[in-house]
Amino acid sequence: MVFEEIALTGGRVTQNVTRKGNIVYRPCCSNSDFVHRVLQWLEAKQIQCTPKFLGIAGDGREMTSFLEGTSPPDLDHFNTNQLEEAAKIVRTLHDAASDFPGCGPDQTVCHYDLSPCNFMFQDDLPYAVFDWDAAGIGDPLEDIVYAVWMWCDIGYTLEENGPDEVGKQIRIFIEAYGLDRDQWPLLPDFMCSQMRRVTKSLGESNNLEGKQWAEYCEHILKKHEKDLMKAILCNSHV
Repeated sequence: MVFEEIALTGGRVTQNVTRKGNIVYRPCCSNSDFVHRVLQWLEAKQIQCTPKFLGIAGDGREMTSFLEGTSPPDLDHFNTNQLEEAAKIVRTLHDAASDFPGCGPDQTVCHYDLSPCNFMFQDDLPYAVFDWDAAGIGDPLEDIVYAVWMWCDIGYTLEENGPDEVGKQIRIFIEAYGLDRDQWPLLPDFMCSQMRRVTKSLGESNNLEGKQWAEYCEHILKKHEKDLMKAILCNSHV
């Protein structure tokens, strides 16, 4: 059977991604060698929630296995089961990559773009993570707060629904991940740091609309920080 190469949509980092049969073709980037080693490391540990690296095509593009399912086109409201599954996936990846070469104590390979748009869903639940181009070694809390920012839509949702409701969602995520309680107070500072990282990156790429959105998210987080943390801590089952 001869397959045609078709364009794939979804994801937030890499453009011009195509599929031919069960193989996905993606342009390589400056971080690709590292990403390929990470994917191979995770595959060797029999991790099932990432694409498999299959090699480099003759035209220089990377080849990975195709993940069946759908991914959200944008941020949205996610239910408890979806938040819990996403958090468990992140914990699985962090644990599996914590001994990747180059990781120091309390470090792991961070994805650094754990938006729901980079998760593949089946049967209405996330089951895999793709678009690893931004990955690097770091503090897992950096990945966690980024995921919380995106999955709980810190910004518009926090402003509209208030800290009590969003605090419950955050608690669901960090409890499902198994984040140590002594790290919970660190969430706002780490999240602001990630928001500033994204603001800088979007500014450098001349994405002014995205830059303004990231700045707005940081402003809203700081505005509601005390009430948000109170809601997280007071509603804790720990």
